[in-house]
Amino acid sequence: MALLTRLRLLAGLLLCLLLAPMPAAFAHAQLLSTNPAADAVVASAPGQVELTFNEPVTPLAIRLIGPDGAIAELTEQTAGGETTTISLPGDLADGTQVLSWRVVSTDGHPIGGSLVFSIGTVTGAAAVDAAADPIVSASLWAAKALLFIALFIGVGGAAFSMLAELPPAARRTALLLSVAGLVIAPVTLALQGLDALGRTWVSVLDPDVWSAALSTSYGATAIAAAIAFILAAVALAGTGRRARYAGAAAGAVAALSLALSGHASAAEPQWLMRPAVFLHIAGILFWTGALLPLWHLLRNGNAPATRALAAFSRTIPFAVLVLVLSGATLAFVQLGAPGPQWVTGYGIILAAKLLLLALLLALALWNRNWLTAPALAGDTTAQGKLRHSITAEMVIVVLILALVAGWRFTPPPRALAMAPVAALPADPIMEHFIDGTTMAMVIMDPGSAGTVRLDTMVLDLEHSPRDAMSVAVIIASPELGIEPIRRDAIEADGMWTLEELTIPIAGTWQVEVEIRLSRFELARPRGEIVVP
Repeated sequence: MALLTRLRLLAGLLLCLLLAPMPAAFAHAQLLSTNPAADAVVASAPGQVELTFNEPVTPLAIRLIGPDGAIAELTEQTAGGETTTISLPGDLADGTQVLSWRVVSTDGHPIGGSLVFSIGTVTGAAAVDAAADPIVSASLWAAKALLFIALFIGVGGAAFSMLAELPPAARRTALLLSVAGLVIAPVTLALQGLDALGRTWVSVLDPDVWSAALSTSYGATAIAAAIAFILAAVALAGTGRRARYAGAAAGAVAALSLALSGHASAAEPQWLMRPAVFLHIAGILFWTGALLPLWHLLRNGNAPATRALAAFSRTIPFAVLVLVLSGATLAFVQLGAPGPQWVTGYGIILAAKLLLLALLLALALWNRNWLTAPALAGDTTAQGKLRHSITAEMVIVVLILALVAGWRFTPPPRALAMAPVAALPADPIMEHFIDGTTMAMVIMDPGSAGTVRLDTMVLDLEHSPRDAMSVAVIIASPELGIEPIRRDAIEADGMWTLEELTIPIAGTWQVEVEIRLSRFELARPRGEIVVP
């Protein structure tokens, strides 16, 4: 009864932690809009930039790169949230500015990008390398895969001690994995910080790297995982009832740790997703934690092996049921009904995982229906086959955990669906201006503010082409306070073109086309173009 009471208290505490009030969360943060808009040309320097996301985010690294390549660090001048506001310096030079941003979302995964806008006119700007460091990314994947192995086999082995006594070899291996996990957990935290800030291994000891890692939800995961490893080590190093309690607590905290961060845990509805992740992890932990002890026990084929196998055979169907139901719930919320959205990085990893899981379930079914009964009856041949099958199960489990570690780098389709669809370029604007017997057909493409291409065809009043010695275009907007801008066009196959003309702002623009027809004849068709 005392054991039952303690387990009930532990379950109640975990339930409170899982269902504790948390901020609204989504599957993965996505940038929805910016102000100024991407590639916009503004008449004067803005006082701030706004980045609007589909969920609240925390700024990690914000930098502004000016036309001359000068870098201004603006992280301290940034207010996070669903609409993240960056206060800009007051002395920005005219030309193209690049705002490089990196933020962390509710699920603990950093995202980044760059916003390009121009003040007055478009100029060259310093290039920004937003790509993650491949060595850090590969190290983060490998470290998380090792962390999962240590959790599911090391801590899982400690949790299995609640069901049966561990053989010495399995106890030593699980203890070794748990101690290794205490080293791996802070390594993954450091890599999380490097990845969050877009840094390399050179910066691993920088305080801001560790601060950034702890500011993400993965910080709570790493700390809880370390606690699980400590509890597992206590359980595996000791004996008796208290050691078994420590093993049970280690398994529960391990499941909780992985429910504190990640795509699935951050998705809505929170009341469903976090408990589903917890139950999914708990089911995996029970299954995988039993494999190594059973493998060692079956080598001896003695009475403890028979008792452990019988206990596992009775309880594993319930763990598999929980595993399948919770997994189906998580997959449906993250992916929706089967469709094109499944053909993404996230969907491909899930498909590979499901394929391996199907193979794992087939092995488990074969074990239970055809090998367990004769093995319990003392059939050494069946026991040997069961050990070989368990070996295959452990290999498949390791492959599944390696795949799951790759989910860190693939936003789920539910998150991708929230991303704004890129706006199509505005339709071209075409106008005809006339001066006497000369007509200028002017085409602006795209028909919006920013950098445009301006094509001019010189025609007569019958719409037949006319020869010209030169063509220049003069644009101005008195109502916007913009003085005339003159550009010489280049002729190609009868069309006079300005490749990169900057229309700084929407509004009504006065356009004059200066056409040199001969040494003594100059036409000046003029009119208005309204830029929406």
